[in-house]
Amino acid sequence: MIRSIAHNPPRLRVLHVLHSLDCAGTERLACDLMLALGEQVESAAVCLDRQGPLAARLREAGLEVRCTQRRPGVDLRQIPRIAAIIRRFRPHVLHCHQYTPFFYGGLAALGSPGVRVLFAEHGRHFPDRVSRKRRLFNRLLDARAGKVTAVCDFTRRSLVANEGLCARRIEIIPNGIDLEPFDRLPDRAAARARLGLPDRADVIVHVGSFRPIKDHPTALRAMAMVLARRPAAVLVCAGEGPQLSACQTLARQLRIERAVRFLGRRDDVPAILAAGDLALSSSLCEAHSLAMLEAMAAGCPVVATRVGGVPETVPDGRTGLLVGPQDPHAMAQALITLLEDDGRRAAMSRAAAEHVRTHFSNRTMHQRYLDIYRRLSAGAAR
Repeated sequence: MIRSIAHNPPRLRVLHVLHSLDCAGTERLACDLMLALGEQVESAAVCLDRQGPLAARLREAGLEVRCTQRRPGVDLRQIPRIAAIIRRFRPHVLHCHQYTPFFYGGLAALGSPGVRVLFAEHGRHFPDRVSRKRRLFNRLLDARAGKVTAVCDFTRRSLVANEGLCARRIEIIPNGIDLEPFDRLPDRAAARARLGLPDRADVIVHVGSFRPIKDHPTALRAMAMVLARRPAAVLVCAGEGPQLSACQTLARQLRIERAVRFLGRRDDVPAILAAGDLALSSSLCEAHSLAMLEAMAAGCPVVATRVGGVPETVPDGRTGLLVGPQDPHAMAQALITLLEDDGRRAAMSRAAAEHVRTHFSNRTMHQRYLDIYRRLSAGAAR
């Protein structure tokens, strides 16, 4: 149970509403935000669907987590359940991550006028289709939101064009990552030895869950073409998901299983990236990918699909190369181009690391969210 808060609380209180606390990008960002702001903000979390492994991390730090067990479809039971938690926790700000948590959280907060709502959109569904009824209903929710944020301009434009939200109310807060692990990476030889990779191999790293939107089959088909030119190449895949078994089968059908390492879910992604020459993303849609930021922070130039917010994340020709989606030929050619040009790859490696350190620190991101919390709570007090 989330405890009631005594009168005259010493800190700002923020209640986060999420789908879950799985080990995915949005959930990692929310978890890190709650932990990083622990001295300034008292946080708690509500998961609509399930708790997930990051819930234990929050509880270990003394934060409270609840799950409201949402049913498929529109589950109106969520509204009174979240409203009851709001009444007990008495937050100054309700931080809703993604649209569905905003839908339920915004409605639940209608009975608590002193609570300001922050809707943070971290990405978009693919394909991104919104009904006319939902667009009309969004006007009510937009008016209820004290603030709307988007992780990149692609996401902001999608909220305006598809959801019908007001453009001038949306603030862009780019994702940021913890740079400290990338300041103490193992050297390449040690990183490769740890993974059992040949020292002279061309190592391409793909980090992402095995879901349709990540389009691993295109990456595998591209890898088959790379191997025809670079037989010492190895594709290292970190992640798990419903399509993992099918991708393992595809690798066997393509006769490249010897050159593909499926590592499953890993908590040591920086060390894996330290072993890489290049990073690869084959997604059909991305907003502002943490995996790409981490790859660049590790000095890995990125070959990625030119979709969504990827051009905002990876400057084409400077920190990587972008290609069209579902085009294994173009993807393979981009990989081969960089693998065969050591000088260009080294220049991109330096530019990628500098780009992330200049623009995408999580400390900057955390401070910007804290500033919004303070502005919202001050507005509610007035």
